[in-house]
Amino acid sequence: MTVAGCSSTNIDTSTTEDLRGNTVTALDFPRTVFDGWEITDPADRPVSVIPAIVTAAGTSDGLVYSPTECGPDGDRGAALWATARGGDSWAGQVGENLDTEQSFSTTVATATENSLNAVTDFAQACSQYTVTVGGKTVDVVTEVTNEEPLKYGLSDARLFTTTAIVEGSGPQVHSTLTGVGHSDGRVLVGQFTTTTGRIEGSTINVAGNWWNIIATKASTAAD
Repeated sequence: MTVAGCSSTNIDTSTTEDLRGNTVTALDFPRTVFDGWEITDPADRPVSVIPAIVTAAGTSDGLVYSPTECGPDGDRGAALWATARGGDSWAGQVGENLDTEQSFSTTVATATENSLNAVTDFAQACSQYTVTVGGKTVDVVTEVTNEEPLKYGLSDARLFTTTAIVEGSGPQVHSTLTGVGHSDGRVLVGQFTTTTGRIEGSTINVAGNWWNIIATKASTAAD
């Protein structure tokens, strides 16, 4: 695992330093589970998209959502991301394991007054939708994952899994676990993606360890 520097502009530096104490670093991940991962500070804030969909579509540009409310600019999608992003100041980490074709992003930001119910509303209303681009159609399935927020010290949390399927000879399947949590005026967002299929079997163990680590760190102030 490696750690790299972070660059950012137009944010409150002091607030970002405060948030960084609640954000995971490479040192928070045990090698027994995360051996082979490269974990670094992102130069830019992760964008408001679900990585599994971008991977399946092959691009993040020109995507057409049906129904439109499920896209980042649609009613449900916009409410989801307004809740998840929180304030402008943020700190985060990204990770990638090329051998297992898994990756993650996680950010901690100042929380807004938005309720996490917007996350639940999105997951329920957008349980099935499609994304098209360049003649390619991606079928998307959203499934709510039950979670106990107090288990990690969070005051509230919502988790859902997005499975993006590209039909054809041997369907391509990509999955992302998205978690959003609140803790003491902060909002935590994490996305764990696998490009080799669904989040199941041994992948669940890695994703579960990952969520446990980032949620616990987000709810615990730095020493």
